Order: sequence, then C-alpha cells, then structure tokens
Amino acid sequence: MRFILERHRLYRTLVVAGIVAAILIFLFFLYNESPMKKGKSILYIPASTIDDLSTSLEKSGYELNRWDRFALHFVRLPKEGWYRVDGNIVGRFFFLKDLHKKSAHTISVKIFAGETTDELLGRLSRDMILSQAKLKEFYREISRFEEGNIIADRYTVAKAANEETVIRFLLEKSNQKIDDFTNKQFGEDQNHSEKFLDALIIASIIQKESNDIEEMPKISSVIHNRLKQNMRLQMDGTLNYGKYARTIVTPERIKSDTSRYNTYKYKGLPPGPLGSVSMDALNAAANPAKTKYLYFVLNKEGKHDFVGSYQKHLENVKSFKKYLRESKEETQTEANKAALKEESTTPPPAKSNTASSQTEQAQIQNSKPTPASPQPQKEVKKSDTPPKKVEQNSSNTPPSPTIKQEESKSSVAALFDTVDTNSTPQTPEGK
Repeated sequence: MRFILERHRLYRTLVVAGIVAAILIFLFFLYNESPMKKGKSILYIPASTIDDLSTSLEKSGYELNRWDRFALHFVRLPKEGWYRVDGNIVGRFFFLKDLHKKSAHTISVKIFAGETTDELLGRLSRDMILSQAKLKEFYREISRFEEGNIIADRYTVAKAANEETVIRFLLEKSNQKIDDFTNKQFGEDQNHSEKFLDALIIASIIQKESNDIEEMPKISSVIHNRLKQNMRLQMDGTLNYGKYARTIVTPERIKSDTSRYNTYKYKGLPPGPLGSVSMDALNAAANPAKTKYLYFVLNKEGKHDFVGSYQKHLENVKSFKKYLRESKEETQTEANKAALKEESTTPPPAKSNTASSQTEQAQIQNSKPTPASPQPQKEVKKSDTPPKKVEQNSSNTPPSPTIKQEESKSSVAALFDTVDTNSTPQTPEGK
C-alpha cells in the first residue's frame, strides 16, 4: 500500500513539473517571438555590463523590456567594442544570446591637435566615405562649441558607421575625457563650465605655438601672466582661426582683422577655441608653470627661450635673426657650389667634321644647359629698436607698433601632436 501511495505522489509531482515546464516553455516562446523594434545596424558597447549593454541598445533604437534585462543574466555579454546587426531579428532571446558574435570591422581614426572642425570633418568624410554636410549637421546639433569639442587622440570606429554614429561616438569619448579633466581640476566649482572654456581656449593657443609637451606649461605661464597684468597677448596663433587656419599672419592682416581673435588689438582671450587640443595642452592650460615669463622666441636648437625682461627678449630675437641670416647665407653658398659643379661637369659640344655656319654655331651654344639660379630666400625683417616709451604688452613681438612682425609660426606642423609626428618647430615671431 505504501508503495502505491509513493507511486501516486511521484506521479503527481511529475505531472505538476511537466505542467510548469510546459507553461515556462510557452512563456519563453511568447517572449522570444514577441517583436523587437530593430535599431541601428552598427552600435558601440562601452563596457561588458548589463547596464551599459542595455543603454547602448536603447540609444541605438532597440526597445528592451524587463524580460530582456532578465534574460541578459543568462547570456554571454559582449565585450567593449563595435557590433553589427545584419538582417531581421529572429527571436529576442537569441538576438541577445548571439550579439557577442557580431563584431564589426573597424578602422583607426586619428584626430590631430590643432585641426579645425572643417578640416577634421572633411578628412573623416574622405577616409570613411561619408557625407561632409551630414557630419557638419550632426556636429553642430550635438557639440557645445564651434571648435575644440573633439579631443586630439586616436579612436577606433566601425567602418560601416554612419555620420550620426561617428559624431556621437567621437563626442561621447571626448566628453568622458573632459568630464574627468573638469572633475579633477575644478571639482564642485559652480563656474567649472566657464573655467573649462577658458582652459580650452588657452590650450588651443598653446597648441598653435608649440608641440613640445615640456614647453607647454611655460607657454601657458606666459599667457596667464600677461592676462594677470592686463596685457594684450599679441600672439599670431590666435589669428589662425576658422578659414585662416592655414594663412600666414602678415602685418597687413594684423592691421585689417577686426575680429576679437586679433589679440594684437584686443585684450583678453579670443571668443572661442581655435581647433582641437591634446590632453597635454589642456592640462598645461589649467596648470601653468610658476614663472614670471612674458615673452618667448624660438632659438637655433628648435626650442623656445622664455624671459620676463623685454630687453632680454630683444637680445634673443637679435640672436635668432643672426642665426637665420647665417643659415640663409650658408644655404646660398651651397646652392652656388652645386650650380658651379653642374656647369663644370657639362660636356662641351662635339666638334663637327665640316665647317658650320655662324648661325649653326650660335644654335649649338644656345642649346647648352644653363645652371638654374638658386631662388633667394625671403629675408625676415624685424626692427630691434624699442619704442621711446616701452610698454610690456607682447609675448610674440615687442610691444611697439613700429616693430614689424616676422612670418607666422602657424605651419602645418603645428597641427600634429608630438606622439605621432616628428614635425619641426614653427617659424618664430619674436615673442
């Protein structure tokens, strides 16, 4: 009798278990087959956590419910990276379960320090075959400033990403760096947004002046010291804004430019950043070296000489101008030697067995190669005579309006950070 009861009890247990299993299978079938709105085919997952994965999917247009989040506890989560979803979604659970297998092909994108927005977006459109107009549209819609929103660095982007995805990714990654920077530098300061903008503008000026990481805090100190003393910055780099990013700053340009970017005319910082900046420049802008420097000029070693005395600054300018003059003469001498060597190695015309007319002899003589005259280099002119009344108000040039400015330092080399290029220092201006 006991045996029969135990069999009935076991039978009832199995029946209940079977019913429960059937219900669970039915519910799973209902869940798995319920439609999921498909979002973007390319998505970026910043971290291998349920919260990050859920947020990324929802930002990309996929609508998740509470059962999806529950199901994520039973599947392998994708690692940080780019993923591509092709075709229609067949089953919600299996979509989540197989997502880690759908890695997308990527490409490395370099954002150079000093690049303007137009330069950056133009290069992205060519390299990734995207619409520059759409890139600009999304950039203006999402970014905070006209320039300097994307931190100079190397980024990994999906090859098949569209314009919106690329811009959002670059800005989100940059904002993470910026948030870490502002939290570290300004903490709970209520004016941290204004302070960050000032730091970003100063960093963009530093980026125009030098790519040397060791010199950046010193250049920052010159800017801060001049601002504290209510002096005009008078830096050529501030005039390399927007469409003028690649133009030589001439005395005529300094006189004619009426924008607030002309720090020869206006005191204070320019109204906005000049281009992309590196984190090195941004940290230097917020943490200037403790100096009394007000001037700096390039020396023959390719570094800058920093001083607080205007008279000493003039001596440094004179010394560097002498070096340039001697280098020019040496280059001219070498060019002349090369021309003479070419002339001496040119064989004379072959003699003819028959008498030639004077016209034929002239033609032979005229056909002889003539060594090309070396192109003389343009001499940079600058007055070393200070004004009668010296006012310390220039970091790039002596403060006198009669002192002519040398050619701009803003060269192509200024756009690349020191990690990835061996670019030479820029041409000095007698700061």
